[in-house]
Amino acid sequence: MQCKGLDSLSKIDEDAVMSFFTDESGNLVLSCGYKKQVAAVFKADLAQYTDEARRILAYLPCIRPKRKTIMYLQPEEKQKLHEIFSDDYTTELSLRDKSIGTLLFFTGLRACDIVGLVLTDIDWEREEISIIQNKTDVPLNLPLTAMIGNSIYDYINSERPESDDQHVFLGVNMPHDPLSAGAVWLIISKVYDAASIRLKEGERRGSHLFRYNAATTFIENGIPRPVASATLGHEDPASLDYYTFADMKHLRECALSIEKFPVRERVFDI
Repeated sequence: MQCKGLDSLSKIDEDAVMSFFTDESGNLVLSCGYKKQVAAVFKADLAQYTDEARRILAYLPCIRPKRKTIMYLQPEEKQKLHEIFSDDYTTELSLRDKSIGTLLFFTGLRACDIVGLVLTDIDWEREEISIIQNKTDVPLNLPLTAMIGNSIYDYINSERPESDDQHVFLGVNMPHDPLSAGAVWLIISKVYDAASIRLKEGERRGSHLFRYNAATTFIENGIPRPVASATLGHEDPASLDYYTFADMKHLRECALSIEKFPVRERVFDI
């Protein structure tokens, strides 16, 4: 606005606001989330700029939110993954890769938080993992269950290279640097291969798929939304809404019966 010579709120009209959100052809170029951020600023300043803020808020365009397509795991895929992460299941996965897969699958941690995990983040006595999330800088405490704890313990004691670096997961080759978030994608690809799932071309195989699975599992099992949101480390509880789109169990409960509607014979015999 200042670049256009509009150096005060009183000079900003509806055309100026629309020019901010659209291109030269009048097409929207900013998202609903961006609009919400702009709106939040004006709402915060209502006490100081009441009239001008209300006027500009009224000029903000209506932008429909885009819903993400959640690529959730099928029940048979979850069963295979659960099997390869069990203590008595033998795979070609290294202890490190199995431990990372276990963390992703059972906690829904982001890849960036797993590679940032340091030895002091794990409290073995209290059976707890405590981190500051890389994406949000918000603290997160997670229970160290037996399956997760055993997997990390086995890796640290039997396979982790000797190093002064405090990161839990290190590279295999010298100088054994900490892993990058990108390396987790390659590790999880090995997990999918070991489980013999997602092998077709075009099927999603990223680590975030495990986070989706953790979220939908919490919801399907009736975990209260605040608890599920806190476990996933969401700063905004509304972030959980995206995962409810894949909650097939409860979505089916919302379906209306067609028993009272006339249906031609043999329609459901096909």
